[in-house]
Amino acid sequence: MFEKIARILKENYEIETLSPEMNFKTDLGLNSFDLMELTCIAEDEFGIELEEEKYRSLETVGEMCEYLETLVAKA
Repeated sequence: MFEKIARILKENYEIETLSPEMNFKTDLGLNSFDLMELTCIAEDEFGIELEEEKYRSLETVGEMCEYLETLVAKA
């Protein structure tokens, strides 16, 4: 999952260096709009729907990967 998210971030936001501990806002410089867009891309990529309340609480790349893994496993 991490590799897929890393590819999405590289292709859409030109982020080259990434680790699970990185914070979307403070480390990667993404704003709320970027995170909403990233969520839409992930939904399309994995054929799932993320809960708005949940994805807004995700702060790190690792947290998003864990959440996506849970949703993909249920799909």
